[in-house]
Amino acid sequence: MNHFRKYWNFLSHIGAHPEMSYIDFKRVYMINLIALLCLLPTIFFSILNFIDHRYILSAINFSNSICAFTVLLLQYYEKHNIAKATLLTSNSVFFFLGALLYKNGGEYFLLCTLIVSMLMYDNRKIHIILCLTVAFLISFLYLFPDILPPNQQVPRSRSVFNIINALAFIVVAVNFFLDIIYKNMKKIERQRRHLESLNRDKEKIFSIIAHDIKSPFANLEALVFMFRNQMLDSTTSQEYIQQIYQQITQQNQALDDLLQWGSSSMQGMETKASALLIKPIIQQIIKGFIENTQSKQLKININIPAETQIIANRDHAIIILRNFISNAIKFSYAHGNINIYASTDDHYTHIHIQDEGIGITPSKSALLFNEIQQKSFGTEDEPGSGVGLVLCKDLIERNKGVVNIQSTPNKGSVFSVGLPSCPSNTPQVKVEEPTCC
Repeated sequence: MNHFRKYWNFLSHIGAHPEMSYIDFKRVYMINLIALLCLLPTIFFSILNFIDHRYILSAINFSNSICAFTVLLLQYYEKHNIAKATLLTSNSVFFFLGALLYKNGGEYFLLCTLIVSMLMYDNRKIHIILCLTVAFLISFLYLFPDILPPNQQVPRSRSVFNIINALAFIVVAVNFFLDIIYKNMKKIERQRRHLESLNRDKEKIFSIIAHDIKSPFANLEALVFMFRNQMLDSTTSQEYIQQIYQQITQQNQALDDLLQWGSSSMQGMETKASALLIKPIIQQIIKGFIENTQSKQLKININIPAETQIIANRDHAIIILRNFISNAIKFSYAHGNINIYASTDDHYTHIHIQDEGIGITPSKSALLFNEIQQKSFGTEDEPGSGVGLVLCKDLIERNKGVVNIQSTPNKGSVFSVGLPSCPSNTPQVKVEEPTCC
């Protein structure tokens, strides 16, 4: 059975190749199917009619089988247009001759060739010409007197058999191309949704560029202008140099995050998740904020077991956690605490980042992850951290995670990101713990 299926697939796909458009591929496939379905029956009826002494009809059937084999040969050499014309012309001629001489119901197969031709050709002029031709041939069959006497014509049961086969073929052919049309419609709809998603991502990227990157560069331009024109004394210069350093650091982070997101979003790349030990990643992120935490004298407490793992894309996880930790530092009051801890449920491992900062009102927290926020500054006028929480939510969803925020104004916030928990048999991706500075 497997061998039969293998050979059938080979024969039915003769001349088809992946570079073809979907509709052309299906047309080649259908021509092969028609030729194959004509080949064996016409040989069988050629032998049967020869035994019944209907030698002309036997010759017609045998000629039809030769033409079917020729069509497959033309398909093999990728002469698809010639193969298509040969199939339709030969079938029309032989079905007409069989119906004219032997009244075998061949006129119904002429209708089949008309339907197939309309499915095979897109040109409406060809449709009209073929329609007029078939209409003329069928009219000629009914108006022209019988050539052979009734005793030499095929039995009525053979005519009924041919009529049933012709009608069955019409149903199969129409449904075959209706299936193609529906699949094309579904494919177009998927592409439309994909393009809409890409457009939304593009709008997000440009919004983020305008929101978080353009404004700091304008500030840098003003600072450099003051330095160039020597408008600052030595004491003030040190303060502005520190501001420039912070802004450059922040913008490098923003651009890195934006490029990571853009490469996966705009190119349609799939998120490749793996098992990650979460504590070393958080320690590595905190190391990058040492100057920020020291300047505000913040204490960061990590209460996460060393073996805690999640399933996520490593780059995405770093972007998400870095933004949350950066926001916690940014909006914390001096001498405060930031607590990072984990909890688990049936599906997720939740990483909670709790600060003792200025907090967020309920009305604002409801929109925090759904739209670009106006540029904000921290408790000591720190600039924005980069791409913002809209990007974080997008990356969390790409990793099949969830996000939540609980906040009280002037008391602090808890940002929680839940990512799929790691089964115990999943290989770990280890991140080296940074050494303390």
